[in-house]
Amino acid sequence: MPAFDVLIKNGTVIDGTGRPGFRADVGVLGDRIGAVGDLGGPDVTAAVVIDAAGKVVCPGFIDTHVHSDLMLLAEPVHEAALRQGVTTEILGQDGLSYAPLSAENLRAYRRYLAGLNGNPDLPYTWSTVAEYRACFDRTVAVNTAYLVPHGAVRLEAAGFRDVPLVGEALDRARRLLAQGLEEGAVGFSTGLSYYPCAWADTEELVELCRVAARYDRPYVTHLRTVFRGERFDPVEEALEIGRRSGVKVHFSHFRTGPLTAGQVDQLMAPIDRAKAEGVDCTLETYPYPTGSSQGIMFLPPWAHDGGPDALLARLRDPEARRRLFKEIDYAYMGSARGTRGWHEIVFSYLPKNPDLVGLTFVEAAARRGKEVPELLCDLLLEEELRVGFWGLPPEPPVWEQIDRDIITLLTRPDYMVGSDAIWVGQRPHPRAYGCFARILGPLRRRHRVPLELLINRMTAVPAARFGLRDRGVLAPDKFADIAVFDPEAITDTATYENPRSLAVGVEWVLVNGRVALAGGRPTGILAGRPVP
Repeated sequence: MPAFDVLIKNGTVIDGTGRPGFRADVGVLGDRIGAVGDLGGPDVTAAVVIDAAGKVVCPGFIDTHVHSDLMLLAEPVHEAALRQGVTTEILGQDGLSYAPLSAENLRAYRRYLAGLNGNPDLPYTWSTVAEYRACFDRTVAVNTAYLVPHGAVRLEAAGFRDVPLVGEALDRARRLLAQGLEEGAVGFSTGLSYYPCAWADTEELVELCRVAARYDRPYVTHLRTVFRGERFDPVEEALEIGRRSGVKVHFSHFRTGPLTAGQVDQLMAPIDRAKAEGVDCTLETYPYPTGSSQGIMFLPPWAHDGGPDALLARLRDPEARRRLFKEIDYAYMGSARGTRGWHEIVFSYLPKNPDLVGLTFVEAAARRGKEVPELLCDLLLEEELRVGFWGLPPEPPVWEQIDRDIITLLTRPDYMVGSDAIWVGQRPHPRAYGCFARILGPLRRRHRVPLELLINRMTAVPAARFGLRDRGVLAPDKFADIAVFDPEAITDTATYENPRSLAVGVEWVLVNGRVALAGGRPTGILAGRPVP
């Protein structure tokens, strides 16, 4: 029997496949799992021995939707994710990320997306997908996969402009997407509530998704909430793209909300019809009733044309401001976030105006003696677009129904988990700090869901969908991404009021065979890699 680098003894192995747990030891050699079974012989040695008696030993969790694109590089230890057992994150979500981009477009997009991803002081030296992915090679605590973002491709092909992507511009976009997929990206993403993505019509997306289909990579979509004469509702548009291009479709954060609680059957009906017709669909969710994003979402399409400099100029211009005051309307976001008005949206990120953080838009406007549209324009200008928000949770009976809906969705084999974590802000959404622990802890215990089912949705299912080779299953010769947690103790502690409170119950995490979390504390070892 060879000596192991790490030996995890006496635990209950839940291997990610969906089968029930079984008593076994796990031996790690280098970055791989060397053996699973009874490894208690007297000749077995290991540099690190972990006693997992009473604990679950499982594959590390894969966060299928997270906005760590810059902040992970700025804060690489990533304790909040490790404390939930996360070992791999999929970046490039919602069409909003930073490669492939020229130096000029990278500077502009960093400023434009600062309310979502921050704009930390980093050496921004990349331009291609390969160069960007290389930035995460053993410089961060977790593995990262990457989706080629529609926004970056469109910026490079046509600039930050409201123009059709046709002719040479479309050809250039196709080439950039293909290059990114060749360089290791695991899919293509768009966010049709955001710019420049939302300027695309269905035809453009079909053409680009044909490229993704050739590489057998999924189309990951944040559904459209900006409508400009499309023939389809948002779900049907995504399904039509799948039908016409042959691409696999993955729906981001697809769940019920405060206005649709209890309507799981209606929510899933078009998906199930399309699947019966042969459209390959998967979905993801997180266990919270409301969402979070950046304040520029509330501005009308014309305000974004030309990028951040043009947008800031309009926020200064008296005539443009008068037009903005009239046109800013909650309808730009209401359908996506499931809340009902400005009084249910809370400022989460205002670096220069911390006194307004935690107030609803209505409360903040009253404090400043302004109407909401004027306040929003003033803050976007003063903060240089660094404005974030989240929706207030509904009353307990509605929230409890949404929890039941989440569990119902996760019993489907086509569902997985994505936190949609946003790391910037004085009061970020608690999903960043609690998503996985909330599902495995209070929701599982309350609704009596088999632990092996939920772990499967967090490991093997996303690994298969996104082509993460040799990950997502705990078995010999697989990569040693491993979480060890107490199934009775695991829980989230983050709330909307105290969102940065860390999860508890996860005691050990290995990333590529290296111990990233020991006894519930980060070791500082940065063993994450760009995958697959």
